[in-house]
Amino acid sequence: MGWNPFSRKKSEDATPSQETPAAPVLLEDIQQQQQEPPTIPPPATTTPEQSKLSAQTQEISRFLRNLSLEDFQFAKLVQIPCFRDAGLIGFSTFFVFSSVMFLYHKNFRKSINWGFGGLMLGSIFGWEQCNHFRKQSSMAVQLAQERFQERQHQKILEEQQQNQNQGKK
Repeated sequence: MGWNPFSRKKSEDATPSQETPAAPVLLEDIQQQQQEPPTIPPPATTTPEQSKLSAQTQEISRFLRNLSLEDFQFAKLVQIPCFRDAGLIGFSTFFVFSSVMFLYHKNFRKSINWGFGGLMLGSIFGWEQCNHFRKQSSMAVQLAQERFQERQHQKILEEQQQNQNQGKK
């Protein structure tokens, strides 16, 4: 699961779920199945889809049990990455949409409706844009770290070669 801003613990269930691979299908098994008449398997108590759905339901119920009003304090909301950017862009589009629609139609209710639509649209756009730039910057940092490690490794190899060449002389 991803980052949860409302969790009280620092690390929750950090281990990914491991699925067991299906057993290989052998040629002997296929030949035996073709010779035997088909049988209707007994109804399974839970299918994999049902077990996955129940696991998701359990996770959602656990999340809702841990949710409290303290989680929605402004100090905690500001700690969420991209929250500030999304809010600023959303409120900006709210004011732009509502003012343009009010000036054009002279209808306050219509302008507020368009403003809230702009708030939603701008917030989503701002959130996605911020996350996109964060991913790009983290990829750039990762590439820089890899290049730095490669250069350090090359320097060590060059120093070892120079030491070996000096030892031969």
